[in-house]
Amino acid sequence: MNDESIFPPRILIGWISAGVALFAVSLYFMGSRETSLSDRSGPSAFSPSAIGYAGIAEVLQRRGIPVVKSRYNSLEKLSPGSVLVIAEPRLSTQSEASIRTLLTAPDILVVLPKWAGQPSEDHPGWLSSLGERPNADAQRILALIAARATVSRERGAVVWTVNELGLAPNIQAPMQLIRELQVPPNRRPPMRAILGGFQGILIGEIIERGRRIWVLSDPDVIANRGFGRGDNAALALAALERLRGRSGSVVFDETVHGIGAAPANPLLMLFQFPFVMATAQGLIAVALLLWATLARFGAPQVKPPGLSAGRSGLLSNMAALIEDTGQQEPIVRRYVEDTVRDVGRQLHAPREVSGDRLVNWLQRVGSARGAKIDVEAAMSQLAGVTAGRRRNISILLRLARQIHHWKGELIDGRDGHPRGH
Repeated sequence: MNDESIFPPRILIGWISAGVALFAVSLYFMGSRETSLSDRSGPSAFSPSAIGYAGIAEVLQRRGIPVVKSRYNSLEKLSPGSVLVIAEPRLSTQSEASIRTLLTAPDILVVLPKWAGQPSEDHPGWLSSLGERPNADAQRILALIAARATVSRERGAVVWTVNELGLAPNIQAPMQLIRELQVPPNRRPPMRAILGGFQGILIGEIIERGRRIWVLSDPDVIANRGFGRGDNAALALAALERLRGRSGSVVFDETVHGIGAAPANPLLMLFQFPFVMATAQGLIAVALLLWATLARFGAPQVKPPGLSAGRSGLLSNMAALIEDTGQQEPIVRRYVEDTVRDVGRQLHAPREVSGDRLVNWLQRVGSARGAKIDVEAAMSQLAGVTAGRRRNISILLRLARQIHHWKGELIDGRDGHPRGH
């Protein structure tokens, strides 16, 4: 069995280092999860942009009013006397059910959407441009609360005929208001004006089934863009104080802006973006590490045989090398020809005799000495053999053995062994 590891030590060290680095990056993102998930430029309590609500949240905290920026389970965070703020929610097929669930809270302030902004690339949390959203966006939100009411935008002056808060708003045109359709005389209008005029309602109240919902039609009263204009800040605080109990808190629901929170079980974060990417890479690294360290599968790998020492091993290795290269035929031919010339030299053949004449001379000498092998026949057969086939290689090897024995007969004696001479 081969004990060498599948991966070199450098690669293993690299994988381990990468795993440690990914774990450190995951810890960093966990620590900054609130910042990464916060809507830094949208209509959320985390946002310092023109359409954000970070300003009203900070003012409430400075006044000693508990503020909760809820990213999950907002209803569970409502203590007695608390007010739930649903500011410009994103409405979709999936979020509509969540918004309807939030509307079951006892005291609610709903802010209808009016503006849409493009986040700035140069200044995080700022907007590079601002524009009006379609009336339909606010209408869809209002339809969840008051189906018979409509949203309108007034560009002229508005005369306030009802103002229970005693503070006048300062809103630049166009001002977004709520208009109710006519209802039968025997029925009470579903929305009562807290602050309104002939053109429509700015703040309306709906009380039904033990819950109280205030609807703020124009966000410029409470959002950062118009919060510091005129008496808007005081008006926003007065509205929240009317809704909030003496010991209650102001809970800004941020789930309606797509801002989620860490799950109750921290291990579930490993399977949520962006941590799921680090989890996948970590699992791959662990799998490769286990693959490199686990025991083998199947039969053990056979070690190649070692080189044997001595002349026998050297000859065996040489024979194997010759067989692998396919050079048996020229080597055998050369061996036979050299052996014939060597025998002629040892028997003192005439110098002018060579080639076929040398073979003929050696045949006569062999016959005189009683050699059993006919060297002329062997050489003739050698000349007629064609290399390249397995059978011809066998013939060549047989001829080489015959010539070897023939040399023994002529030089060393009839039995082919030096002791027989």
